[in-house]
Amino acid sequence: MKVAICDDEIICRAQLTDVLCDYIEERRDAHIEYDEYRDPNTLLQATRDGQIYDIYILDVIMPDLDGIKLGQALRAKGVDGKIIYLTSSKEHAIDSFRVRAFDYILKPVVKEVFYKTMDEAISSINIKKDKCIIIKTKDGNARIALDNILYVENANRLLIYHLADGKDITSTTLRTSFSDAMQELVADERFYACGVGTVVNLNHITSVENEGVVFGDKRIFLNKKLCRELRGAWNNYWISREG
Repeated sequence: MKVAICDDEIICRAQLTDVLCDYIEERRDAHIEYDEYRDPNTLLQATRDGQIYDIYILDVIMPDLDGIKLGQALRAKGVDGKIIYLTSSKEHAIDSFRVRAFDYILKPVVKEVFYKTMDEAISSINIKKDKCIIIKTKDGNARIALDNILYVENANRLLIYHLADGKDITSTTLRTSFSDAMQELVADERFYACGVGTVVNLNHITSVENEGVVFGDKRIFLNKKLCRELRGAWNNYWISREG
């Protein structure tokens, strides 16, 4: 489990790392590692260089690039980690919704509150990572983590699973309808069927355009009607989880 801390204030950052180190000591089975950033632009550059974290603990008030804008920039790059905001005011909780924040913690950080938030974030991450499906391919069965799926498309009765790690996995020829084949997937709240040929992972979507869906640096075409319906489902998904 990898954690990024970004706070430009030395004292606040030091207090947070002290609490985090105590947490790491008490939760050794979580195998937590962390990195500190005092400049949000440095964290963004690390992301461009391929450094990805499971949890991002971001201060809301920072010069040049505040925590909300930093969260938006991370999401725009396809980052799906849990974002926890540090804030001196509950008013920022509303802003945090725009970047699908997992939670926010008021400053100064209280140990019990921090522990509870981290426990819930790690539990949520582990549940997502553990869920898998088995796909029949011409080379045998393939086990795919649901969290790794960006979207699935029906191509001439073959299911193509497009994955977040850049791979594509193609099933054997469908012997049933696409909707029946996708029942197990859409039973998970993260997945939504767009018409009769595409299922998307709502958790990986970074934006829904008028005629397309964006997953980080990957974009697929959908017609305006499907995009309109998807946008509503995407909004409701995050409202139910983070609202």
